[in-house]
Amino acid sequence: MQLLTLGASGGLESQQGTIAFYLPSHTLIDAGTGVSRLSDTALSSLSNVLLTHAHLDHIASLPLLIDTQFETLVEQERALSVYALPEVLETLKTHIFNGQIWPDFTRLPSAKAPVLRFVPITLWQPFTLPGDAHVALQVTPFPVSHGVPTCGYCISDGTTQMAISGDTGLSDTTIASLNRLGALDRLVIECAFSNHLDALADIAHHLTPQRLATLLDGLHTLPETLSITHLKPKQRDTIIMELRQELPSTLHWELPL
Repeated sequence: MQLLTLGASGGLESQQGTIAFYLPSHTLIDAGTGVSRLSDTALSSLSNVLLTHAHLDHIASLPLLIDTQFETLVEQERALSVYALPEVLETLKTHIFNGQIWPDFTRLPSAKAPVLRFVPITLWQPFTLPGDAHVALQVTPFPVSHGVPTCGYCISDGTTQMAISGDTGLSDTTIASLNRLGALDRLVIECAFSNHLDALADIAHHLTPQRLATLLDGLHTLPETLSITHLKPKQRDTIIMELRQELPSTLHWELPL
């Protein structure tokens, strides 16, 4: 099972886009500005978008993605399915696809055959999506703590199991969720702020290197690989230095680009 990082930044920068991951050849996990790295061929094959939450850095490309693929979806007589918590879908309906900020593609080109389909999900209730080579992927949404309705996704192809936390602060909810998932080959998790902004991280429900280390200390089993995302661009160097100091020396961690 391959997971490609399209965007992993916590802000606006030229180096990389905001949060978006690609499960070839049909699925996005979040739709930040990193989606622009996909080729036209890859965009045309997309069928599913899994959203962790409705913050702009995770949905910025979704409206334009639908607009760009409109003719292709109409010609193929299919819709792009957006999976998210019911509260997240309601936010998209009310504030984005409302006919004012952006067209309501759940009713275009017609209400009977729209190009956008909202699929509500339930925490801990798994569902299946197609992967490459006819391998089915089991997707399980799990709760995390970010101050707004948010979930992470655990994805398994029967051989490899990985989890993407989305945005999360240090909380018993997130620790309990990761422990419930069990052993992970890869955990993708955020670390938005450096340690000196601990108070802001607490208010914003984000992690610092110290908070991430505390979270990991609460896990029964560490992941084989830890992928750290969402670093604020102006704090990147400081965060990396602090991660080297705070994280266990035996842990394999990386900053996906």
